[in-house]
Amino acid sequence: MSNHIRAICFDFDGTLAQFRGDFSQLTAFCSAQLGIDPADEAFMAAYERNIRAEGHVTLALALRRSLEQQGYPIPPHLEAIAAETTARYAAQVELLPGALALLAYFAHLPKAIITNGPADMQWAAIRNVGLEPHVQAIVVSGDADVAVRKPNPRIFHLACERLGVAPQETLMIGDHLEADVQGAITAGLQGLHRPNSA
Repeated sequence: MSNHIRAICFDFDGTLAQFRGDFSQLTAFCSAQLGIDPADEAFMAAYERNIRAEGHVTLALALRRSLEQQGYPIPPHLEAIAAETTARYAAQVELLPGALALLAYFAHLPKAIITNGPADMQWAAIRNVGLEPHVQAIVVSGDADVAVRKPNPRIFHLACERLGVAPQETLMIGDHLEADVQGAITAGLQGLHRPNSA
């Protein structure tokens, strides 16, 4: 890394924190609330596409789009189902060992979290593990004012803009080589791979 580093960006899932629950159980809970059979492969495939789509994404939006695409009725309490599923998800996200020490090591530099995922779920998880006070910016792909996913260069540039630091003076640390590291380098940042030790 030849350039002087003036800011640090971190991936969230797999780098600073990890979901310790069982995704199949979470999906089963959500499906049961919606009245959908978890064995409905067409619905589950639609859900997987919608939850990882570019653009403004929340769990409620992903569920609504999936239900509409598969011809299911939209339950009147869809938002409540999404909120309960989100709360269950966030409650099972834990900081990885060394995460706070890593943030403390860079205490003298402005920091951002850049994460892919539905806005509601990612914000709930980040707040649940208490990371908000440790960083100056949080860029979630599903937020309406972000609406792009790593490795799209735009999400890295947004983080740099919010930190007020040029991309070439910003280091991105993440566990995913393509999305985090190569994506950052393509966007003009420096990249550092931190393998997930969970």
